[in-house]
Amino acid sequence: MTYFESSPIRCRSGFTFIEIVGVLILVGILVAGVAASLPNSNAALEEDANQLTAHLRYAQVQAQADIYQWRLIFTDASTYELGPIILPGAGFAPQPVPGGSGTQGTLTDGVTVAAGTVIRFDSWGRPMDNSGNLLGANQIVTLTQGGRSQSLTILVETGLIQ
Repeated sequence: MTYFESSPIRCRSGFTFIEIVGVLILVGILVAGVAASLPNSNAALEEDANQLTAHLRYAQVQAQADIYQWRLIFTDASTYELGPIILPGAGFAPQPVPGGSGTQGTLTDGVTVAAGTVIRFDSWGRPMDNSGNLLGANQIVTLTQGGRSQSLTILVETGLIQ
């Protein structure tokens, strides 16, 4: 073999490291896109829990700013009203629900809460029972949809909603 003759060419089979990394990145992007497009079965439940939390906080803030106690009451398993408790006299005066189109808040179809559930706040924002007594333990409100549930906990001393 002379200096000018070419050496035998080696054929390599397989992929380079860069090619493998590129394919993995592409597969990851595709999986993320597909996962994002799948419907979230808990979306309605989570959305209603967030909306109910906002309305409870609204009632709590109103109770702290008003001379009357405020409450949120579930009139049935999927609708609720909120407003001040005016004593003596008319009793409960439902107010427009923030972000709603009237005095009733409505849960998404299929999401329910125990009918008659009452959450009441005093002028300090502390949760009370329907008789006007401070709660002795945290109050738990459970929203259910099919076999799934999500709970909101209202802390006894502060009224913080978790």
